[in-house]
Amino acid sequence: MKNIYMVQPNSQYGNSVYFPYAAGSLVAYAFEDDRIKKEYTFKGFIYKRLSIEKALGFFEDPFFVGFSCYVWNYEYNKALAKALKKVYPDCYIAFGGHQITADSEVAYGDYADFCLLGEGEDSFTNLLLSLAGYEQIEHVSNLVYRRGNQVIRTDSVVSEIPNRVSPYLKGYFDELVKNETLEFSAIIETTRGCPNRCAFCDWGNIKAKVRSFDLDMVKAEIDWMSEHKIEYCFCADANFGLFPRDGDIVKYVIKKNEETGYPQKFQASYSKTNSETVYTINKMLNDAGMSKGATLSFQSMDQTVLNNIYRKNMPIENFHKLMSMYNSNGIAAYSEIILGLPGETYNSFRNGIEQLLECGQHMAINFFNCEILGNSIMGSPEYMKKYDIQYAVTEQHQYHVIPNNQEIPEYSKIVVSTSSMTREDWIACNILHVFVRAFHNLGLLQCIAIYLFFEKQVKYTDFYSDLINWAKANRDSICGSVFYWLDGKYREILDNRGSLTCCDPDFGELTWPLEEGSFLKIIKKYEEFYSEIVQFLEKYFDDDDLFDQLLSYQKAVVKNPYNKRLILSLDFDFYSYFTGIYSDSYKPLEKKKNTLEFDLSDISSNLPEFAKNTIWFGRKGGQNIVSKIKYIS
Repeated sequence: MKNIYMVQPNSQYGNSVYFPYAAGSLVAYAFEDDRIKKEYTFKGFIYKRLSIEKALGFFEDPFFVGFSCYVWNYEYNKALAKALKKVYPDCYIAFGGHQITADSEVAYGDYADFCLLGEGEDSFTNLLLSLAGYEQIEHVSNLVYRRGNQVIRTDSVVSEIPNRVSPYLKGYFDELVKNETLEFSAIIETTRGCPNRCAFCDWGNIKAKVRSFDLDMVKAEIDWMSEHKIEYCFCADANFGLFPRDGDIVKYVIKKNEETGYPQKFQASYSKTNSETVYTINKMLNDAGMSKGATLSFQSMDQTVLNNIYRKNMPIENFHKLMSMYNSNGIAAYSEIILGLPGETYNSFRNGIEQLLECGQHMAINFFNCEILGNSIMGSPEYMKKYDIQYAVTEQHQYHVIPNNQEIPEYSKIVVSTSSMTREDWIACNILHVFVRAFHNLGLLQCIAIYLFFEKQVKYTDFYSDLINWAKANRDSICGSVFYWLDGKYREILDNRGSLTCCDPDFGELTWPLEEGSFLKIIKKYEEFYSEIVQFLEKYFDDDDLFDQLLSYQKAVVKNPYNKRLILSLDFDFYSYFTGIYSDSYKPLEKKKNTLEFDLSDISSNLPEFAKNTIWFGRKGGQNIVSKIKYIS
């Protein structure tokens, strides 16, 4: 019997790690073939970033080792494969996954024998059959391999895979759950494929049609997760909510949660077109306490950019309506914007932020720097030349993970300029989005900015641009220290070093995106920040009493690790005022005496716990704003 091993190392998120789902799916599919069962024995997975020495000790007379690759494990996989080949020179090594293209360097190295392109189940199975003498290697589709000094690519065939085989139900993860002290997070597929062709995404080039997998199998997988007490389930469908049955799947997840308590949370990448169904799904999840936030993605608000990336967004009027529905029902919803797309300028980027804020997206606009992915349309030389796309190579930026302190860093290709955006504009856009995210979405000055917009007609982006200029001019202020820290971080990226993440030992050992890192820097100096920011804000106000009370209210609504209960006696009814605005029911601020109680008793005073629960877990929907507020007089 020939021993097979699979390698899909993942990062550790707090005390959790993902099952090696992609690798498990290949094995489960292949071992449905009786010839594979006759010839091979599956020996196990490497699913964590072990030291190379420890990983090598895991193998015992390996005949075949498959490596599933993406940006977070590519360099590690190459290093392990090279070491493995030295110890076991006759072992066959295959690379596959989203990171692998026909031109990947591994196809030309002496440590990988095969590269599998695209969806891997059929190619993986047929490759194993060919190595056992049942097939000719030339007949295995979507394969790159070497014959002597020649690199050969076999026929490219669009995968179908109508019948996915579940690694959960076939028992491939049972031993992992039994023997691992960490908690596992699960990935589930109910469909595969994407009808869209977004240039930045590596789904866009696959061209495989959308296939719905067996509903009974999907429910059985949910049963497995419930039985094995899996807390978090992520649906890897490209457009969950696209089909009517998706609502039934969510109802079943909720049913299992009610019966056993698991899964505790369910999250998906939602359909960009079927917004009403997506809303219904997220309302059900929110009512059940299982929501991780609904995605209302745009990537850009500029039509030229959308044309360049082959994307169509929902009309902004529809978005405004949806935000009102989500906000009115207390459902977390977040929007996503990608910085660095071709055609975007500083002004169009800023205008896009303004549109989202004016439509009521106050709680969560998630910004991502555009990353060049090898299998994307954007990654092609022709596309990059057309838009003069330039990138910097930087350390791979995974958030909320325990940093990899081993000797093998991972890398990302971050777009830092295009024909429409200079490198300095790129820095300015990044600093603007961090200030909007940290000071507005995470709440530090959100109420102030909303009040100024509605009562003084100060645009949100004018306010935050003004704050940036003030910070730049006041280097010794807390805001100034954040500005210059950010400026330095982004200039390091331009020099092909540094990272889009940060760590702060006061808040534990996790990595943080820079906007959350900025918030955490400020929250450590909570009292000092609000005393200092008066210097910036007072120019906007004529009424000192109103300003003082609004600032006190603003300070009180931001979750912090220092207070457990606050009582505010006010002359203005700020609570009703902002509650109305969040639900798109604006009414002028009423001057009325009232006393409010802010209950922060469930917020940890332990800084790492506060950061994890309030900032990480709460980042996608306003959970960092105090919700337990009531009138006591």
